[in-house]
Amino acid sequence: MKTIGRQTEQRSRGRLYHAEAGGTIYFVTFKAKPGESFNPAERAVILASCRHGHPDQWLLHGAVVMPDHVHMLLTPQPVNRFSSAPGSEPDFRGAGAPRSEPDFRGAGAPRSEPDFRGAGALTRQPRWISLSEIVKGIKSVTARKINHLRGRQRGSIWQDEYYDRSVRDQADFEVKLRYLMHNPIKQGLAAQPQDWDALWLPPKDDPAFRGAGALTREPPA
Repeated sequence: MKTIGRQTEQRSRGRLYHAEAGGTIYFVTFKAKPGESFNPAERAVILASCRHGHPDQWLLHGAVVMPDHVHMLLTPQPVNRFSSAPGSEPDFRGAGAPRSEPDFRGAGAPRSEPDFRGAGALTRQPRWISLSEIVKGIKSVTARKINHLRGRQRGSIWQDEYYDRSVRDQADFEVKLRYLMHNPIKQGLAAQPQDWDALWLPPKDDPAFRGAGALTREPPA
């Protein structure tokens, strides 16, 4: 799995340049191959895959699946944080654990123990799932499932590249979220965002929710 740190890391894939830094919110677009058009059942498959990693692998602030492209607003999550989420170490026993625990690992534990966890685990810098890894996974899973729906073994449905923009601040976040929400309206596919069959926004009690301002304003011209 590709990961990135807090410092900006530059990647070049195909003809496009990508710069990533841990903890960043991204507006991501990836497109179907020319001639492809996703029907409602296929859009549902793609939207479910966009939501699949939320909230453990990425926080999904919004997603819309159009007939020939996808927009996502998301924050990749750390892969080595201490929590019960995937990628953490839920069975680490620190100083607060009772020493009567049969598998407590204290300062006297031999370093030759195969599962010894030393001080490095507490001081290492966090790493985040790479955006390219997230997009690659969604494309791979959805291509396989959509090909199955179409009754064929394989076939490429996505263009190789993806487009990403980092979100600068809350105002920029709201602009991008409004664009995502109103994309079906601009293309004449729905009268209101909620009328579109492949739009998802987090509820107010979701960790990805970042205020209702974007939901109550007009789309950008």
